Amino acid sequence: MIEKVKRSLFAKIFIVTFLLTSFCCMITYGVIAWLVPKTYSTTLDTSLDSAVNSFLAEVECVTPLESGKLFDEFVLNQNGVLIQLFDSSNNEIELPSQSSSVFPVFVTSGVAIESDDPAAYRATHSYIFTFADSDEVYTLTIAGSAQEVDLLKDTLGGIFLVLLFVVLLVAVLASIVYSHYVTRPVLRISGVSRRMAQLDFSWKCKEGRTDELGTLAHSLNEMSQRLSASMADLKSANEKLQADIERERALEQAQLDFFSAVSHELKTPITVIKGQTEGMILNIGDYQDRNKYLMRSLEIINTMEGIVQEILTVSRMKSSKVGLKKENIQFSDMLKQEYALFEDLIIQKGIDWKENITPDLCVVGDKALLQKAINNLVSNAIAYSPEGSTIYLTAFAEEGTARFLLENTGVHIPDSELPKLFDAFYRVEHSRNKRTGGSGLGLYIVKTILEQHQAEYSIENTKRGVLFTIRF
Repeated sequence: MIEKVKRSLFAKIFIVTFLLTSFCCMITYGVIAWLVPKTYSTTLDTSLDSAVNSFLAEVECVTPLESGKLFDEFVLNQNGVLIQLFDSSNNEIELPSQSSSVFPVFVTSGVAIESDDPAAYRATHSYIFTFADSDEVYTLTIAGSAQEVDLLKDTLGGIFLVLLFVVLLVAVLASIVYSHYVTRPVLRISGVSRRMAQLDFSWKCKEGRTDELGTLAHSLNEMSQRLSASMADLKSANEKLQADIERERALEQAQLDFFSAVSHELKTPITVIKGQTEGMILNIGDYQDRNKYLMRSLEIINTMEGIVQEILTVSRMKSSKVGLKKENIQFSDMLKQEYALFEDLIIQKGIDWKENITPDLCVVGDKALLQKAINNLVSNAIAYSPEGSTIYLTAFAEEGTARFLLENTGVHIPDSELPKLFDAFYRVEHSRNKRTGGSGLGLYIVKTILEQHQAEYSIENTKRGVLFTIRF
């Protein structure tokens, strides 16, 4: 129970408020119980003193026997008041009365008062005066009754238990209302702070107060918005950094794969040339025919030179220091020149070359690089087309773009291999026989050139063969 109270702000404020309210109420009751009778007694004494002064002012204007009527009226009006009269020798004298014919009459049998208990009367006040026909000084002693004051004290004491119950009830209700009023915004802000600690900013502290708690709620809202924006920026920056890291890793892996493929491509011809050269130097067996193996070595060297040239081409295109030399290119004329470049090979393989090129078709780009890309595509189409097949080359304008389509028939590529065709040194024919394919860099170079020109490209199987499409 104590631990729950320690952890509950509402319980703490309730207890403190209840105790303070109860204490204040009891203090207030004590002060009232002490001060009201005293104040009331003082009021009565003041009233009595005023009445006595007025009475004596009248008495001093008449003789003792004539004052009997005034004394009777005063005693009648001041009910419950003890009145005594003394002469200058301090002898008590009976009060003058209308029924008295002699004055003074000294009291010999004691004073007749309403109560024998002195506590029944308040403080006694004495007044000195003289009658009109005498120089004798008399003393009038007045003592007010304490009955009314005692009754007031008894009344206050009698309602103590009822008042205590009312005080406790009021204290409980006031403590509940005050505790709820004070803790409601604090608890709401506390809940908001817990959500903020969990990095949850999908809330808004709705607190319409204009005091410090309202200012705190408003500040929390602003801080939440700023933290949310900062977290969003941080998340975006983190995602961008993660993407950059992944891109960097992919680039490093691509570089490793590229160098591994280059090493693999060059290792075999270098080994062959080395073996042939050593055989010719040592004059071993067939290697004695040096002219034959020198020609083979030259062929291998030429192949290696082609690979190195393609690698250099890729390196130049990948270098950030080399920019595109963009210009307006007569794309139609460039395509028509491709047939002349491969005419002998086309005739040799009996390929039916069909072209449909829209005249004056222009594109913007690097002429040398685009020519290299088209050359690689055409050479691949011719190299992988069987004898007697047909190659369709089509170029036309469409919706403000230039479209290029190259389809070679009589051959298909497995669908699983299509996405890999643009990887460096990748070949569908895995034996890597130079007689059945090139180095595997042709389509990789094409992809790199087209991406630099922001051109859309695709390769797919058709009913007739394989179709390569470019949209500039």
